Amino acid sequence: MENIRLNAHAKINLSLRITGKRPDGYHEIVSFMQGTGLHDVIEIKKCSQNGTKYNLPHCTINNVVVYLCTDVKTIPTDMSNLALRAVKVLLDELAVKGIAGDCLPEGLVITIDKRLPVAAGIAGGSGNAAVCLLGLNELLGNPLSLRELMSIGTAVGADVPFSVFMNASRNRSLLAGLAGAEEAADAAMTSGIGDIVEAAESVPRTVILANPGTAVSTKAAYEAMDRIGYQDAGAGSDKLFVNDMEKYTLTADPKAAALYGFMNEKLGADEVLMSGSGPTIVAYYMDDKKAEAGMEALSGLIAEDPSVRAWLTDTGR
Repeated sequence: MENIRLNAHAKINLSLRITGKRPDGYHEIVSFMQGTGLHDVIEIKKCSQNGTKYNLPHCTINNVVVYLCTDVKTIPTDMSNLALRAVKVLLDELAVKGIAGDCLPEGLVITIDKRLPVAAGIAGGSGNAAVCLLGLNELLGNPLSLRELMSIGTAVGADVPFSVFMNASRNRSLLAGLAGAEEAADAAMTSGIGDIVEAAESVPRTVILANPGTAVSTKAAYEAMDRIGYQDAGAGSDKLFVNDMEKYTLTADPKAAALYGFMNEKLGADEVLMSGSGPTIVAYYMDDKKAEAGMEALSGLIAEDPSVRAWLTDTGR
C-alpha cells in the first residue's frame, strides 16, 4: 500500500467532570465521549526524499522526510503540529521495538483537508493525530495494535487515545489489518487523563454543533479550573449533559456565552452543552425534524454574524 485516505472525526463530550490535578501537572477527568459525523480528511502517501519535488513545509523524523500539505494558515507546520508529533511517537515506538529498519519509506506526504474549527473543544487536532497514527500504522503493515496506538497517543495529547479508538471504529473498513480493531467503538467512558478508555453504549442523537468563531486555550481553561475547584470523583461522575468547564469558558468568552444562551432559548433542543473546554456548543435532539427547525432558527444568527459556524450532523450512530 502506497497511500491511505481516512476521515478524522470530531468528538464531543456528553459529560466532562474535572476531579483533580496530578503531581505531574495533568488533570484527572471522567468524561463520556462520542464521535460525530463531522470530520477533517487526512491522506498519507509514501514518497522519495526529494525535497525539490514537493514545495511544502517539511521536517525529518527518524530519517523519514515528512512533508505537510494544508491550505489552512492557522495550522502550525513545525513539530508543534499534533499530526507530526503523532508520526514521531509512532516511529520512535517502532525504533524501540526494533521493527523500523527497511519497512520505513524515504518520505511521507501528509495532506490535511481541514474542515473543522481549530481550538474548539472537539478534538480536531487530536483527531488528525489519531488518524495519522492509524493511517501510518496501516501503511507500514500494522506493526502496532489498536491499544498500542492508543497508549503512545497519550504522549501527543489527552484526547488522542479516545480519538484513536473512535476513529478506528468509524474508519473500520479501511483498517482491516489492525489488531484489536474489533474493540473500537464510537462511544466510551474515559478517565485518568483521558488515557483510560472503555467502550460504552452509544447515545444516538441528531446534533447541532455551533462555534462562535472564537478559540479557547485548553491550558488556560484547566488553570482556571485549578482556581475554581474540582468535582468529587464519585459525585455524579456518570451523569450525562454536565460539563465542569462551562464554569470557566462561558465567563471568559462572552461570545460563547451569548451563543449558549441563544441555543438554549431558541433552538428547542432536548439538551444544550458545551463540548470539552469549548467554545463549541452542542444542541442534542431525539427528533430529526426539531433539529432541522433548530438549524433554521440558528441561520438567522449566522446571517448577522458570519464568524459563527454551525453544522447539523449525527453522534452515536
